[in-house]
Amino acid sequence: MKDLPTANDIKEAITDCNTWYRRFFRCWIDGSYHGIGQYQAICDRVRRGYKSDRALRALAITAFCEFVAHEEDCSPSTVQRHLVREVSIDDLEALNVELIDDLRDLVRDEMEAA
Repeated sequence: MKDLPTANDIKEAITDCNTWYRRFFRCWIDGSYHGIGQYQAICDRVRRGYKSDRALRALAITAFCEFVAHEEDCSPSTVQRHLVREVSIDDLEALNVELIDDLRDLVRDEMEAA
């Protein structure tokens, strides 16, 4: 199997925003991997769903699975199945909260000034 995140990796990512998974996830969403177009597309989605945890939860899950899949050369669905199988629901939901916050950080200043 690919070097997919372990339950322990996810637990660490929940409490430490500087773990490899969290730090490089932020690079993924800020366009560092695929450029300005990716960054703008993600920011647009975050702006549209800024006040909706449900919408941002869906984006966080999709973006995190795409990021890990890119790194591990597998499909996002493989990553998602792995995480659901290996990580507790409580830890996945706690990770989602952190990833949602990372997404909101992209546009927080402009959204809160509006």
